[in-house]
Amino acid sequence: MSSLPAAQVPSTTVAQLAAELEQATSPEDLLRLVRALGALGQVEGIPLLIRAFGFNRPAVGEAALEEVLRFGELAVKPLLEQVDSFDYGARAYSVRALARIGHGDAYAFLVEAIRSDFAPSVRRAAVRGLGRVAARRPLSDQEQALQLLHQCLSDSDWGVRYAALGALTDLARSGLPELRAQAEAGIQTALADAEPLISLRAQMSQQELATDL
Repeated sequence: MSSLPAAQVPSTTVAQLAAELEQATSPEDLLRLVRALGALGQVEGIPLLIRAFGFNRPAVGEAALEEVLRFGELAVKPLLEQVDSFDYGARAYSVRALARIGHGDAYAFLVEAIRSDFAPSVRRAAVRGLGRVAARRPLSDQEQALQLLHQCLSDSDWGVRYAALGALTDLARSGLPELRAQAEAGIQTALADAEPLISLRAQMSQQELATDL
């Protein structure tokens, strides 16, 4: 009997793992299946990995994030299409993935998350990724991102302020050269932040940028 064409095998295997995922209840089984989906390397498995963000199992969520990131830009569209509007924990994983991948298509979503999401973990992740993502957008979007990150430096959540410094550093490094001075000016203002971790992060950002010159 002839074997199936190679192109048909992965889909069948993903379907089998999907069926197992439906029945799995233990953290060990969930983790095994997430790793197996990632190891296949088939884009059909990405939605299942994103679904695993919402299993409320930190080890499983982190593993699913790792596996999604292996797909790089191929994961951007399904991540944007499957954002969980109810489970902020799952949404935070999606935002972290988009921030790490750094594709320009995530720009509008990250901006909206920063402005309106109620969950601190989501906002922090969105802020942290904005610099990298905005650097791949036109000048107008980079200017908007720069303004938003400057506003984030005054946020009541010190985690958001800390994330903004990382994003400004990314934008200064990878964005349009004419905006670098404004990004550096924002970092400079953070030196006076009352939270020691923020001023320390600002110093680190300045040191990182100094090595680029």
